[in-house]
Amino acid sequence: MHRSALFAVLAIVAAAACPAHAQDPRITPLSQARAQGVGATVVVEGVVSVPPGVFDGGFAIQDQTGGIWVMAPADPVQLRVGQRVLVRGTLDEPNGQLAIQPSAIGPLGDRDAPSPRAVRTGALGETDEGWLVRVQGRVAAEVVDDAPWGWKVMVDDGSGPVLVFVDAESNVDVRPFRVGDTVEVIGFAGQYDDHYEVVPRAQVDIRVLPPTPNASALTRN
Repeated sequence: MHRSALFAVLAIVAAAACPAHAQDPRITPLSQARAQGVGATVVVEGVVSVPPGVFDGGFAIQDQTGGIWVMAPADPVQLRVGQRVLVRGTLDEPNGQLAIQPSAIGPLGDRDAPSPRAVRTGALGETDEGWLVRVQGRVAAEVVDDAPWGWKVMVDDGSGPVLVFVDAESNVDVRPFRVGDTVEVIGFAGQYDDHYEVVPRAQVDIRVLPPTPNASALTRN
């Protein structure tokens, strides 16, 4: 389909603010789209959880069933957190993370910004990939400089450590991460090769929590 024709289709779907829109056979819930596997062509709708320009030109969307990363389009797009968007594209899996290589993007109206899902640090896995998540635990080791890509921080709530990857493009200051401190981190749940990670979007996604009497229990298995 020619790109101009595809955008016309997206515009028609976007204008259909009625129950039939939710039943449009061209739109697949994200959980079902993810299950189709690499190489499948999908049309999905979601709310932006990570806008373009935070990590690269790509962005993340999620609906009530799942989330996914959308790779940087050929033509840059301006999107806001909470904005609904239609995406048509092909599923790919760069560095082990399922993503959509978009062929067309149709911005829609706004929704409330998506709320992060609480996840235990030791439980982050494939079912969380693509979602905006929140983890809380103690900083288990010194920050590792992974230049030029960013920094690696291990956070553990007692269920096992999770990697918090601070992307250099996000301009997040890693100095709040001090060994032994309890932190709360909101971020995109992604995968890189054989491990899963939480990637904060901005400084407000990191919060150092006050000590609690049972804080030492967080490090026990």
